[in-house]
Amino acid sequence: MQALFNAADGRAEEIRARRRKGVLAAMRDAAMLKTVYAFGLRRREACGLDVADLRHNPKAPGYGECGALFVRWGKSSRGSAPKRRTVLTVPEMDWIVDGLRGYLAEVRPLLAAGGHPAVWVTERCGRVSARGLDRAFEEARAAAGLPASRPAV
Repeated sequence: MQALFNAADGRAEEIRARRRKGVLAAMRDAAMLKTVYAFGLRRREACGLDVADLRHNPKAPGYGECGALFVRWGKSSRGSAPKRRTVLTVPEMDWIVDGLRGYLAEVRPLLAAGGHPAVWVTERCGRVSARGLDRAFEEARAAAGLPASRPAV
């Protein structure tokens, strides 16, 4: 996992060094991949996160607004509505708190999110799609030199 995260962070640095467009998107993608891993989110859950879904955890006040995630688009049973759940930040993954705070304070405002409720916004002020999350993962995987996933047998 560390190789994947390093590749995602390195991609943003590489784009910045070449003075090309896309630095903010690469930084967003790196934060998004780390958040998916730290909270164990599915693609749809990650793409459906809103800023209001970041919650305080009274048992861990040091995490602030990143103490828990309220997932509104959880996996549903056949024929039923998506299940809602709260995912707490665990001490083993507390490194995500600084990453999320940095993204929300420094990167997201530069993406001109305005009043858009989504945590992960595109350059055109839309919500990142599941396909966009897949693309971010594939680019980081390739940059890390990790093998492509094989279909389940």
